[in-house]
Amino acid sequence: MYCEFDKKKELPIKLLNIFLRKKINSQLISILGIFFIKDLVDTKKETFYIRVNNIKYTLTIICSIKLWKIYMILYKFNIPIKDLLNLNINNKLELVYEVDKLLYSRVIPYSFIKRKNNLQYSKIKIIKGLNTSIYLRQSKGNRTYITVRKQNKTDELYEQLKIYIAYIISLFMHDNKIILFEKKSERYEESASVLFEKLIDEGYKNVFYILDKNNKNLHKINRKYKRNIIDKYTFKHYLYFFTAKTMIGTEMLSHSIDLRIANKYAMKKINSKRLNFVFLQHGVMYMISLASKTRKFFHKDKNTGLKRVVVSSKLEADHFTNYAKYENKDMYICGLPKFDKNKWTKDADKIIIMPTWRPWEYNQSRLSFTETPYFKMIKRIFESIPEVYKDKIIILPHPLIAEIITDVDDDIKNYMNFKDKYDDLLKEAKVLITDYSSIAYDAFYRGSNIIFYWEEKDYCMEQYGAGTNLMLNEDNCFGDICYTPEQVSDVIEKNYLQHQEKKYVDRYRKIVEFNDNKNTERLINYLKRDKLI
Repeated sequence: MYCEFDKKKELPIKLLNIFLRKKINSQLISILGIFFIKDLVDTKKETFYIRVNNIKYTLTIICSIKLWKIYMILYKFNIPIKDLLNLNINNKLELVYEVDKLLYSRVIPYSFIKRKNNLQYSKIKIIKGLNTSIYLRQSKGNRTYITVRKQNKTDELYEQLKIYIAYIISLFMHDNKIILFEKKSERYEESASVLFEKLIDEGYKNVFYILDKNNKNLHKINRKYKRNIIDKYTFKHYLYFFTAKTMIGTEMLSHSIDLRIANKYAMKKINSKRLNFVFLQHGVMYMISLASKTRKFFHKDKNTGLKRVVVSSKLEADHFTNYAKYENKDMYICGLPKFDKNKWTKDADKIIIMPTWRPWEYNQSRLSFTETPYFKMIKRIFESIPEVYKDKIIILPHPLIAEIITDVDDDIKNYMNFKDKYDDLLKEAKVLITDYSSIAYDAFYRGSNIIFYWEEKDYCMEQYGAGTNLMLNEDNCFGDICYTPEQVSDVIEKNYLQHQEKKYVDRYRKIVEFNDNKNTERLINYLKRDKLI
């Protein structure tokens, strides 16, 4: 049974912890390690165990050796692979000491040596039948995490070898390239692609865009720009990744090679102080507060090479400086380049349903999407829309959820769209229904009405962790707020038939200041000023 422990109590377990062996096979993770304790306890009793999230695993004491005033404990434990499949993507490994009905816990260090940039990884175990990869990894704070995620192409031994060779060759080359990318280097429809084309138009020769060759819209890209597009996963991709001086992307740096890549050479580059990274944002991030513990990977101190962040207003800039340790000089208040090309048809007539993704449901979605609270909420929203508007509905699961869906109810399946670009679909959106996705800013900019569905808002904020809240509230929200399906039924017709209300436009303009289609031009001037291009 899990219970809280007093973090202020002194724990007799020393933080020094050494893994002597880490083995992963198709059945279990097996770890042999050593920790040190001030006083010897009765090791025959179950006073120690391992905790992964709130799941408890028996720790077997092999032997204890007295070393002056402390004892060295040799231990081992096993975690069945089947237990991990429903966990979160990243799972903290803790050593727990139980005495007198009190629990003391410490995160298990990965290594005796704390590494900030050259992070270590265990062997990657690929569960092919489930398209899943599992491995142990070292965090920047030297903590041990078990990662359970969809299999990456870069998990394969051949790709790991290509990356290593590219890294070695890059050591003899100068860093002078500018690399642009969007989500997982698979998309060409956001701010990075707009900026890329503008830079090519202005005569830049050392600018390159990473894109998956299977992108369905690749044939639509002008030949002028295709010459500087590099196919994802090629040797050239890896070599240019390592030789890049500046990277500009709509997502964090790992998206430039492979999301959640498990490769120490790639992570060394991503965490390099020499790298100049400009974060374009995939959408306006004035949504889930950056004060949340689960949003810390956006903080400046977690991104060594991050130099600048593109934002849409002073209000959004304050969000980064107040909660994510940025300074005013780090902010480019110029607006997102993708808004310069946002279009909306005057006869737009679609109703798009798109809640944001839920990382805590990611692995559950891969096993049974229809059993997730995420899907059940979408279904309630769908059923709340009057029958007269049903033929106008498009359901857009978030990209990080859409890619792993394996099962969908037949009554909703025909309304889901997995193939078209979001940009093309938003041109036709009269109404967007979302919870707290940044796509709301994109749709409203074009002219769509927004309905915010907050039935599970408090539950979701709890899942994100202590300190999490929405930056939007009932006083600054730029659309109707609904907490029940019945409320959606009440406001859908008004939103479908009327134009945007002035009070919502005024609220929106405080968060997104620019609407002159010159965001890209302003951004390039900033990049030139700071000699990042």
